[in-house]
Amino acid sequence: MLRIGIVGAGNIACNIHIPEINACPDGELVALCDIDEAKLKAAGERFGIPEHMRFTDYNDLINCPEVDAVEVCTPNHLHVPIALAAVKAGKPVEVEKPLTTACNREMEELVAEIEKKNVVNMMCFSYRFKSAVRYAKHLIDEGKLGKIVNVNIEYLQSGVFIPGRRLEWRFVKEYAGSGTLGDLGVHLIDMTRFLLGEFKSVSALSATVVKERRKLDSEEIAPVLVDDITSFIAKLEDDVIANFLVTKCAIGESNTIKYEIYGTEGVLKFNLNSPNELTLCIGEIDRETNSIHKVNVPAKYRLGQEECFIKTALGNEFPYYPAITEGVKSQKIVDAVLKSAEEGRVVNL
Repeated sequence: MLRIGIVGAGNIACNIHIPEINACPDGELVALCDIDEAKLKAAGERFGIPEHMRFTDYNDLINCPEVDAVEVCTPNHLHVPIALAAVKAGKPVEVEKPLTTACNREMEELVAEIEKKNVVNMMCFSYRFKSAVRYAKHLIDEGKLGKIVNVNIEYLQSGVFIPGRRLEWRFVKEYAGSGTLGDLGVHLIDMTRFLLGEFKSVSALSATVVKERRKLDSEEIAPVLVDDITSFIAKLEDDVIANFLVTKCAIGESNTIKYEIYGTEGVLKFNLNSPNELTLCIGEIDRETNSIHKVNVPAKYRLGQEECFIKTALGNEFPYYPAITEGVKSQKIVDAVLKSAEEGRVVNL
């Protein structure tokens, strides 16, 4: 049994991580940490965490002998220092994406410490665990699409237009690093690296649609300095052209990811609102009739993120495991996209 402590008692922890932990027979949530005592109390009572296992200092949670592993579900600027403390304590750590607000020396120190301590670690690139993505990986690696020519990728949400939404940490560059790009786009970047290979260059445009918001703790108006929309073209290895649209301005969309992959021998598409389906046009008969059809993903490609982390920490191994080094590689691409949008030019990687 892996006894887990979570730092950060917000939405991502309470509505995503904890239910998945509770569904895994090999894992148990034993501790919570948050600097907001009211939020900590509410989450502790909701999930039955005793008061002595509720912490306001993440170091106390990490050093608690009843905690075997740590999950980091905080604003982005805190990911690396908390993960570093966990690794130094020799405890397996899972970190929400993106890894950090920008590539920095502290990130490099984290990677070096992981190598030194050989601690189990994972980035929360959640969409790697969707069965459609894992099956797509299998089909691409089997050569079913031939040579990949181009891809079209969209991540659509409408959260920018939530009435009365204030200047939460995700809209503050100091805490988030970037807006929609770092929050959503990093998932698309990781999926593309996972499915198709590394990035060679990017050319980007971005925009902030809602330019001002009221602060969380007052009626003062403050500027929004991060992106609401980012669109970019990337050249991948083997000269694959990839088009990305990442937006929180798509009214009518709650959380939609569309992915289309075009090759010389076929086409593969998925929409992660239906994570167990793929749409395909592959093979000689499909191409002759120019027909595209849906298939159900085989059950063996299904794997939960928390299940993977917990079982890996207990000594198992899984293919396609997203370690923190994957977060480093994706962060470098995020930084390049931001630089391209700011400077209006192609940025090589």
